[in-house]
Amino acid sequence: MKELLYGYYGTRIYLPLSGLSRRWRRFTIRIRKKEGKFLQQVKLPEISWKRCTTRRTAKIWEYEQANGNIRISELGVINMIAAACEDETNIFEIGTSDGRTSLNLAFSSPLNCSIYTLDLTPEIDTKFPLASGERHMVEKETSGLRFEKYRKSDSAFIAKINQLFGDSALFDFSPFYNSCSLVFVDGSHAYEYALSDTYAAMKMVKKGGVIIWHDYGIWEGVTRALEEIEKKEKIGLRNISGTSLVYWKSEG
Repeated sequence: MKELLYGYYGTRIYLPLSGLSRRWRRFTIRIRKKEGKFLQQVKLPEISWKRCTTRRTAKIWEYEQANGNIRISELGVINMIAAACEDETNIFEIGTSDGRTSLNLAFSSPLNCSIYTLDLTPEIDTKFPLASGERHMVEKETSGLRFEKYRKSDSAFIAKINQLFGDSALFDFSPFYNSCSLVFVDGSHAYEYALSDTYAAMKMVKKGGVIIWHDYGIWEGVTRALEEIEKKEKIGLRNISGTSLVYWKSEG
């Protein structure tokens, strides 16, 4: 019951209010002609979350947000998209952090979907420099820490989650090509990683599958990479209204 209440609050109350707040902040930044450090002006067209999924009711687990987690409104939207995924397909997440989103993907998706989540650990050397201010997201005690709470009570859902470790710019994604009904890109926010992760995601997503990116309009590297890709490829990237999520559905 509480998962439904959190889902309702996240998508029906928090989302529209946070959307208004971001519009106002971007308006004031534009008037002052001073770019915000973690809020940029955006160019991608907007799309309502209702056009991204046929689901209208969200459930949210682990609603409490820690540093580096996505907002409760964004979690609700992703969960509804995950719930509509094709059963017996893969869902891939780039960037595990404490495992909050991975858990929600496991609980929300069809029973026979497999969740793969790739994370960078502190001892791994990176191909590209990380974005300034994100090193603390790598230097955490445990990747997927939130999984532990559910290992006994919800073992079937935890069993859906497969943790992988490595640098996403060097990782071999080929076993997952054309197999994923959903790919969630939330790794390093550096421009080079945003580009690399995007092209990897496009190879993994299957026909009719969806890619979601996080932190568009928040981290400059992500914003620049996605807008450059859209300008060059014209594939139809859309910013989900009121969020920092970008949506794209593979049609071919």
